[in-house]
Amino acid sequence: MKRVAAIYDIHGNYSALNAVLEEVQRYSVDAIVIGGDLVWGPQPSLVMERILALDGNVHFIKGNADREVGERYGVEQGLDEWIAEINQWCANQLTESQLTFLNCLQKDVTLNIDGLGEVLFVHGSPRSDEEAIRRDSPEIEIKPMIESVKQDIIVCGHTHIHFDRTVLNKRIINAGSVGLQSAARGACWALLGPEIELRETEYNYQLAAEQIRQSGVPMASDFADHILNPPTKGP
Repeated sequence: MKRVAAIYDIHGNYSALNAVLEEVQRYSVDAIVIGGDLVWGPQPSLVMERILALDGNVHFIKGNADREVGERYGVEQGLDEWIAEINQWCANQLTESQLTFLNCLQKDVTLNIDGLGEVLFVHGSPRSDEEAIRRDSPEIEIKPMIESVKQDIIVCGHTHIHFDRTVLNKRIINAGSVGLQSAARGACWALLGPEIELRETEYNYQLAAEQIRQSGVPMASDFADHILNPPTKGP
């Protein structure tokens, strides 16, 4: 295939998702990879409805937050109380079929892209959806995460910060975050084939923040403030 859009860490931000999908449409991509952490955030139902309505070749990967929402993780699984509260709220906004969809997502996706060859898409690292490959992670820390990977290019997310770096002859791309971006103003994603472009899409931040404040999600003001004033560092 010629072009693939990698859309990661939407985190229930409907306005950001819509803006990215509108831009993706202009590139006539052959496939979209949605790389996990879809609905943990202020507008889970709207986001789920939007992505399930997508036409064409769409691949989904399970992120840690998808598992936690889908299986209603709480403090008994070791989560902080505020995270558990949001998990429960998000799960309550979704239908049983939508929760089943989250629980059935796959661990990774491999696609053959013109000019790049086989590309492995994961959420966190090839070993775990909770494991972070950061733009400044030491190579010695990354080595055991990727040493069994046969593909030369790995696309990941989880840390919410764009980067493109080479470690042990593997090119590692972080697609950034669509909905809870860090170290960027707009909604971040990646376009692959035949080159790799780290993209940032502008959208109406004020309107998005107002809609988030009215969403009913716990800590709504914190989500809205994040959209208006993104942190300079990732989670």
